[in-house]
Amino acid sequence: MYAWKCWRDSRARFIFFLLVVLGVCIPCTIYAARPGGPTDFVRGGPASGVAHLWSWVATVLLELIVSLLSLLAALVLGPSSIGEEYSEQTLPFLFTRPRSRRYLAWACWSFGICEILALVLAAVVGTFLALTWVSGYVYTWRLLAIALPLFTGAAAVYSLTYLLTVIARDAARGIGYGLSILLISLFLPLVAFGLEAFLGRFWHHNPLHFPSVLSFMVGACDWAITPRNSFPVGQFAFYLAVALAFPAIAQLVLERREV
Repeated sequence: MYAWKCWRDSRARFIFFLLVVLGVCIPCTIYAARPGGPTDFVRGGPASGVAHLWSWVATVLLELIVSLLSLLAALVLGPSSIGEEYSEQTLPFLFTRPRSRRYLAWACWSFGICEILALVLAAVVGTFLALTWVSGYVYTWRLLAIALPLFTGAAAVYSLTYLLTVIARDAARGIGYGLSILLISLFLPLVAFGLEAFLGRFWHHNPLHFPSVLSFMVGACDWAITPRNSFPVGQFAFYLAVALAFPAIAQLVLERREV
């Protein structure tokens, strides 16, 4: 019953992002494979042309565009269920129901995580099927592995926004705080690069490294596209732990909060 309420609260946002993801990935894949397109692909041509098509689509569409879309969806979907409870002032009523606060906290989070997973799978599988259709065969199954880092990074941002919404007791402020933290994390690598360039004049050792969630997603996608690249196991474990730790903290906040 509560899952249906979560769906009702978030379905408009979810359907919007699903249409955007499919509307970007599939037409752009077909456009990339058209004669005179950005990849100069010729159906029935050399294998190098097929490899270039698959690599271009995976890099431009999945690694860059879908990464950004999934992070944006995570920000918007994060407060969609628990945020609605605050805005409609229904939490006091829900807290008097037989279900525990722990159940409510994890039910809201789990439903949103399923929506994030559905969006990522729709983007990756849709692109994979479109590439298979326009090129005539499956060039590499490794393309499907891109779903793993895309989902993990988006899940971490979703969990962060979910926690901030619980703390702020407001959906709009939860999105604003989550967006601010995300932007700061995206600019940290640029700051680190500038500091390394400055300190390199005086110190030849570069210890600074601030990986953002987007850099993790891009680097892990490179692993799926280029076999010689190694998978960033450490960053994957970190963002997976973040995705699970934030809802646990949100549960503790809800259990100890008076409404």
